[in-house]
Amino acid sequence: MFDSPLISICIPVYNSDVNSLAQSLYEQCKLLGDKVEIIVIDDCSDLIWKQKNEASKNVCNFIELSKNIGRSKIRNLFLAHSKGDYLLFIDGDSEIVSKNYVFDFVRFLENSTVDVLVGGSIYQKDKPDRSKYLRWKYSIYRESKTADKREKGNLGFKTNNFLIRRELFLEIPFNEELKGYGHEDTLFGILLIQKNCKIEHLENPVLNKHLDTNKVFLKKTDNAILNLVKIYFMRDQYPEISEIKLIRFYEKIAQQKLRKIVLIIFQMIRPFVVFFLQKGYFTLWIFDFYKLGLFIRKIKS
Repeated sequence: MFDSPLISICIPVYNSDVNSLAQSLYEQCKLLGDKVEIIVIDDCSDLIWKQKNEASKNVCNFIELSKNIGRSKIRNLFLAHSKGDYLLFIDGDSEIVSKNYVFDFVRFLENSTVDVLVGGSIYQKDKPDRSKYLRWKYSIYRESKTADKREKGNLGFKTNNFLIRRELFLEIPFNEELKGYGHEDTLFGILLIQKNCKIEHLENPVLNKHLDTNKVFLKKTDNAILNLVKIYFMRDQYPEISEIKLIRFYEKIAQQKLRKIVLIIFQMIRPFVVFFLQKGYFTLWIFDFYKLGLFIRKIKS
């Protein structure tokens, strides 16, 4: 028997079906005895989702919040409800693809010491309907990376499927000033770099099975850019922020005194860009231009 688990699997969920994920993890954890615990915190989902997730309460510690607290705060909350030496974060809409998923994390920790261990994410290989093409294409070409590619840099840190040492997480929680979707993971990755944390990468991905519609993903992108603007004004404290690709490009055009021209062009063609993005007919550079234009507009406002 262990005084405390080696790993606490932490699953934040909001308006998604977590039953399959919780059941898959439970079946694997049964073989590991007291080494692993599973905790789900529901961020005040709508009633229909709460009812769907009732079955999960039989296989994990299931906590329901009375009000929505957001992506950063809910992750920090797991410290109060977990006992593990390490916390393994998995988004509630993920799917386990390996029968040895939990075992591979346990085996790694039993043979190595690490501050942070990233397992990675993958997405469906088949093209979805055009109405969900934006999220899928961006994820496939920009976010889904092998362990070797992830090791090249941590500025693209993602919060789905990563494990962190409890004592380190107590020192570096998520910044709760960033509300809603986007870039709370970017800032968290920068804090890890500043702390000189030992970050390693494991080829042990989960499948991100939920794809937002193009319209929903664009709305989330708007909020993410707003958070990125907040992060940008922290760059004196965190100089690594200037290495973020979008910010690096913004500063380049600012030096060349092109911000006003880019903003004028963006304002003129934005309705057409939004139309094609929502319809799923675009190239990623068009989406990049959309984000740059939003960033400039929000900086000026």
